[in-house]
Amino acid sequence: MSTSALSWRRKSWSWLKAHPFTALGSVLLVVVAVSFCRRQDSEWEQVYVRAAAHLWQGEDMYRLQNGYLYPPFMAMTALPFLALPSPLLRFVWLFVNAACLLALLRWGWRLAGGGRLEGSQDSPIRERLAALLGCLCGISYIENCLAHQQTDIVIAAMLTGGCLLLWRGRPLLAAGMLGLAAACKCTALLWAPYLVWRGRPLAAVWLLVVAVAVNLLPDLVSTPPAGRSWFEEYTCRFLKPLTASDHYIGTWASDPIYNQSFTGLAQRYCTTQWTWAANNCTIGPRSPLLRPLTLRVCVYGVELSLLAAILWICRRPFRTLIDNSEGSLQALECSMVLMLMLLLSPMSSKAHFGTLVVPGFCLARAALSSRSRLFMGILAGTVLLGLLANKDPLGEKLYTLSLWYGVVTWQTLLLLGGCLLIYRQQRVGASTLVPCPAPTQSPMHQAA
Repeated sequence: MSTSALSWRRKSWSWLKAHPFTALGSVLLVVVAVSFCRRQDSEWEQVYVRAAAHLWQGEDMYRLQNGYLYPPFMAMTALPFLALPSPLLRFVWLFVNAACLLALLRWGWRLAGGGRLEGSQDSPIRERLAALLGCLCGISYIENCLAHQQTDIVIAAMLTGGCLLLWRGRPLLAAGMLGLAAACKCTALLWAPYLVWRGRPLAAVWLLVVAVAVNLLPDLVSTPPAGRSWFEEYTCRFLKPLTASDHYIGTWASDPIYNQSFTGLAQRYCTTQWTWAANNCTIGPRSPLLRPLTLRVCVYGVELSLLAAILWICRRPFRTLIDNSEGSLQALECSMVLMLMLLLSPMSSKAHFGTLVVPGFCLARAALSSRSRLFMGILAGTVLLGLLANKDPLGEKLYTLSLWYGVVTWQTLLLLGGCLLIYRQQRVGASTLVPCPAPTQSPMHQAA
């Protein structure tokens, strides 16, 4: 072998050792891109872009056969894609998802206090392992979102960016970004009471203003055939029926096993049952165990108890977390809100759970830093449940059964419990734990 070839191989190996995530991510991106562009059915094109076409033409975009069940703002964001031919449309949407995925992972890692992972062969192995384990907490849900070409990676990036801006002491900018996320998925409105709890009432109001205002913009394009605003159409058709006394909470326009929120779990246990057959596992209706109102009271009671426990552990209401020593507490609180969005939502499908990478980073860094057996066990259980929420390792029958039992819900609850334990030890100043240190502040932030 020539000297130049040997030198090239050494340089290539050195680069790979210094940039393992870039190399792995590039390979995975190529694999995903091929599958993404060759997929026959795309929810982005068949649901969102189609709704945008109806909006542009002044037709009813909320017809049930279209499958569009989201606030009108999301249809408006898809309007530019109407001008693109199909192959280019698919490529542009792939680029948007790739950019938002990179932002989600980078911002989530920085929020969790993670340092630089690449650029040097001497980067701490523990940090790289924490980043890998944190990703495994939510990677199957990110893959699910990419496979179905949904919008949840884009929304997850907005949520994570808002969390990072909030930590950096820019509450109005953070509220604006969180408000845009709330305009796409209503569960992000949970950030408004959190901002009030942390002494940011103006930011909470701004979040609500942004969320409502951008959903009024589609009326500038066209008006619904009924003559009301598009936001009123969405509210009357999809939100108001959820309050009916005969409505079973957790029921949505999808298969019950895909609703992995707490209400979806309760609704499944109460109104459906599984049957194990030789070739498949089928889910069918059963005689309800509880009436709709009784189930609602039980579920809301459990959810309120969970919220009360979290608020009791966090304490210090109406006080901002601005001290640098509290940076890790801010990251953990943001992680908890992200998980509560998923658990308390009327509908949380698998694609929504990609934000679990953020609390996953926090838990992984805390577990590897403290070497606590408890946190190591919680981390191992979280990663295992996250991997089992995938059809490939289980097969069709076990996968269906695991979803019925709510493997995704239980993983989120386990991860939430781990973050609460870390938060409690950090708040009381336990010397044996080094959780997720605060991200390094920029000179501009330090000057402020």
